[in-house]
Amino acid sequence: MLPHDEIYHFGVKGMRWGVRRDGLPGVSNRTYREAGKDAKEFTRAKMFYGEGAGTRRKLIKATVESKSKKDPSYKKAFEHHVSKTDFGKRASQARSERKRKDVKNETKKTARGIKNLIMGTGASVGMTAAVLYGGYQVWSSNPQLQATLKRVGSQRMDQVRRIYGAAKLRGMGFK
Repeated sequence: MLPHDEIYHFGVKGMRWGVRRDGLPGVSNRTYREAGKDAKEFTRAKMFYGEGAGTRRKLIKATVESKSKKDPSYKKAFEHHVSKTDFGKRASQARSERKRKDVKNETKKTARGIKNLIMGTGASVGMTAAVLYGGYQVWSSNPQLQATLKRVGSQRMDQVRRIYGAAKLRGMGFK
């Protein structure tokens, strides 16, 4: 027999191991989780910048406002989640997301331009030949420009390989 014949229990009836109850009083778990997801998207949209940022903010703001009108406890949970958000982390995420989108868009434009040059669409073939000849003349007369263009071209090709995959590019005739 132990010196103390008392039983200690740390938990609640029906509690499961590994499941935390992190809600707010008066807010259902479903509403709490939904508000958390919306708060995450809201804060990500708030820190996002560049093309499409305004539309993204308007859409999530409208969603939050409509849900807040329907359920007052949603607004309480949403504000709780927003207040717990680390905005430094969100700013870092926004910068990396913007960088990814810019590289993707730039690569698409470059690929489209190369396709148009090869296929002779978009501009006349004579104009394309003139631009290529002029570019070659400038390039051949400047070794510093050659090194810069080689470096930039290599970087862009690496980006294209990462996005489209090396096997797909080899199939199109690129090394």
